[in-house]
Amino acid sequence: MKTKKFLLLLLSFIILSTLIIDSAFARFRFSLKERNEVIVVRDNFGVPHVYAKNIYGLYYGYGYAIATDRLFQMEMAKRTVLGKVSEVLGPDYINFDRSIRSNYSPSSIQMQLDALPKKYKDIFEGYADGMNARIKEVLANQSMLLPKQFKDYDFLPTYWSPFDVAMIFVGTMCNRFGDFNTELDNLAFLNSLEGVYGEEMAWKIFNQTKWINDPSAPTTIMADDPIITKRITPIRLAKQNLKRA
Repeated sequence: MKTKKFLLLLLSFIILSTLIIDSAFARFRFSLKERNEVIVVRDNFGVPHVYAKNIYGLYYGYGYAIATDRLFQMEMAKRTVLGKVSEVLGPDYINFDRSIRSNYSPSSIQMQLDALPKKYKDIFEGYADGMNARIKEVLANQSMLLPKQFKDYDFLPTYWSPFDVAMIFVGTMCNRFGDFNTELDNLAFLNSLEGVYGEEMAWKIFNQTKWINDPSAPTTIMADDPIITKRITPIRLAKQNLKRA
């Protein structure tokens, strides 16, 4: 009886949610039944919502949205985990690149990727192809779409492969953050501040530099910015067409 009541309550909640959800979202979901496309919808907070018919399409839209919002950050993240920072920022980073490259085996990672079932390969391939679709748009219209940081440092974004996508996890979660936390560093920083400024002022400075919540940070897109709907047709880009640095 309790199980039946719970299921009825859950069903009522789902129906209610469907009724009050933005009608545009419902329409976009329905459209996927008719066309082979991925739809990325931006809500009032600027958050992308990706609608797709399969895993490949879902991650294609995910990669496309990330590349739209964070192209320079992702480019530098990729170069950081691959040991290719010195190619764009100069010889000061050669030792850094060497240390990174000594931390992983490309052939081992590629072998693991090749051994994955298709449903998992689709995740990496979809994400890479989505990133590349946006990069292709940016390179074709650099005056309007190229993020300023690329112009400041005088280089262009490079295309992605499934290997690059995997390395974002390997290089960040496993190599960089897997055995690292900031708690002891934060404590040492706070102690040094207290030695100079006293406890009360030290906490004020600490909370300004190591904040948990920043109430002045914008959490929405501007009111005059429209909700953006982007329809994209996934294309599995041929590897030979992707020129990499």
